Amino acid sequence: MKHIKYIFFDIGYTLINEDDVWVERCREQAETEQAHAMGITADILMQDIKSASCEFKPQWKSVIAKYGFTWSAKYKNELETLYDDTCTVLEQLSRQFSLGIIANQSGDLSERLRGWKINKYFKTVVSSSDYGISKPDERLFTIALEKSGCSACDAIMVGDRLDNDILPAKRLGFQTVRIKQGFAKDQVAPSEAYNPTYEVNNLTELLELPFVLH
Repeated sequence: MKHIKYIFFDIGYTLINEDDVWVERCREQAETEQAHAMGITADILMQDIKSASCEFKPQWKSVIAKYGFTWSAKYKNELETLYDDTCTVLEQLSRQFSLGIIANQSGDLSERLRGWKINKYFKTVVSSSDYGISKPDERLFTIALEKSGCSACDAIMVGDRLDNDILPAKRLGFQTVRIKQGFAKDQVAPSEAYNPTYEVNNLTELLELPFVLH
């Protein structure tokens, strides 16, 4: 196997658990007069998000459009939490590889990385808010490669979404790891183009993949 130099990570449902964020967001949305009038509950909204993800649609925007909500509950970053194994895995991988981020995130990503105390692990951070480009746009991945000085053939992309993470990275020549966490864990690849190089159920399983030296 060709030597891997760089591992790039998504953020949401890859390094960060968003469950509490979505529970609260759906709860707030379900408490609106519009939702009450339509009989829309938080559980229904949560299921709609899962369905949108499986259909490769924007998760929240699709739900808002489906019901014609005129007000949208905010995504509360403060409710995000690190997965229990995030720091341990990043620490171990950073001894062997350069690490980076390619993510659709708000402008406060650097501050949040510091708050989680994981900023020290990343040499390259590319966020959609900094470039006005969102995954699955391949240009965001190309920017990350240019900033890192790494070739796609020497890089791996780790993410939860087949559409946003795996497909565009594969098209550029990355190897890919799908991490089956969050809403996208039930996504089904519609073609070979969406199939990752590897699949794992959590970050710890990354350490057992063949490109990691033991």
